[in-house]
Amino acid sequence: MSNPFLYAAGIALVLAAAFFLSWLAARRSLMEDARIEFAERCSSKPGTVKGVDAATFERIYVSAHEPRGALYIAAALVLAVVITPFAGVGLIALWPYIVMMLDGGPWYDVGYYPWMFYMFFGLCGCWAFAGAVVARIHHARTPENFNPALARARGEPLDEVAIPRKRPKWAVDALSGAKSGVSPTSDN
Repeated sequence: MSNPFLYAAGIALVLAAAFFLSWLAARRSLMEDARIEFAERCSSKPGTVKGVDAATFERIYVSAHEPRGALYIAAALVLAVVITPFAGVGLIALWPYIVMMLDGGPWYDVGYYPWMFYMFFGLCGCWAFAGAVVARIHHARTPENFNPALARARGEPLDEVAIPRKRPKWAVDALSGAKSGVSPTSDN
């Protein structure tokens, strides 16, 4: 049993378990912190939690502060381990069709450098694909920041808030043409 893929898969699964357990421990700690924070806000700043119950505050607090990266790293490692056998079989099955398009010399046989190069980068590409899929899910499921989520839970309409932005002085000067002495022209 000296297959390096089995050793790598074992190490990846152990790392995935460690990342998952660290995420779980951090989440449980954050749940306790959220209870403490809610009680403190109720006594010292009741306006910040007006109309928000403890369960909603805890959900918002935990989702905004949890280390989601650890959970998704664990998922990416597990996905990479799961797809590796299928990717290996698929790459091996595809190799004869690739060689058929080449001159077919003996250096294209399984085990030689072109095949090793192909398998190495093929497996790396499959693992990168697993990471890309999990990263896409991670970014698509990004929760709202804590303060806006809490304001939304209080019933404040944040979608209609317009943030006034004053134009910088250089932009006003560039628009009016005051510094250059040239009046702005229309390109129409």
